[in-house]
Amino acid sequence: METGKMKVEVWTDIMCPYCYIGKIHYEKALKQFEHADEVELEWKAFQLNPDLPDKGNGYPVNEYLTRTAGLSEEKVKNMHEAIKLLADNIDVPFNLPNAIAANTRDAHRLIKLAATKGLDSAVLQRISKAYFEEARDYSDWGLLLTIGTDAGLEESEILAMLNSDDYLYEIKQDIQEMANLGFDTVPTFLMDRRQAIIGSEPVDLFLKVLKKAHADWKNRREEEGELVVTKGKSCSADGVCEI
Repeated sequence: METGKMKVEVWTDIMCPYCYIGKIHYEKALKQFEHADEVELEWKAFQLNPDLPDKGNGYPVNEYLTRTAGLSEEKVKNMHEAIKLLADNIDVPFNLPNAIAANTRDAHRLIKLAATKGLDSAVLQRISKAYFEEARDYSDWGLLLTIGTDAGLEESEILAMLNSDDYLYEIKQDIQEMANLGFDTVPTFLMDRRQAIIGSEPVDLFLKVLKKAHADWKNRREEEGELVVTKGKSCSADGVCEI
């Protein structure tokens, strides 16, 4: 029988609205899961568009979707309406039409730094809220500094990280690992490398898959099992989110 904790790895990107909603759905499911204390969570980085401007130079997400991603205004409107329904269902304020599209690299680096102190989920939550609910530019160092210190990090360590190349290699590793596993959309929740949920699936489905993954983990044999994938709404590597 396996000992320790069951590993749940989640590939996510700040500018993916389904990642924020999926995170909330997963966390709600985990609160209902009787073996939550046997689950170890690791957030991993993905970048939908690594060519976007950084350091507070982002631009309106609607402009990004029409000009860069090539979506029609009608499709953007439909996408926003679909995501708003999901947000309303979990009482999350929806401000995506006013959001800013920017490079997520430094936000991911802050999350990596926070992970060294067990604060990564808290920092990710604050950054995602700033994007999805408050329409703030998450690439702005001033905002990242505020988010990091509010979560419990020291201002000096955040500034040292931002002014260095720290965690850039780790971000590339995360992205490459995801590609090696055959995934290219976010969010991707990988449970014990046996069960995968792609997208912001309902809470009850997250709970069902958690239970299945945990039961398999408890009774694991040495041989590898087949990966089972459940596919929901997600955002692809070209930065476009499904409706």
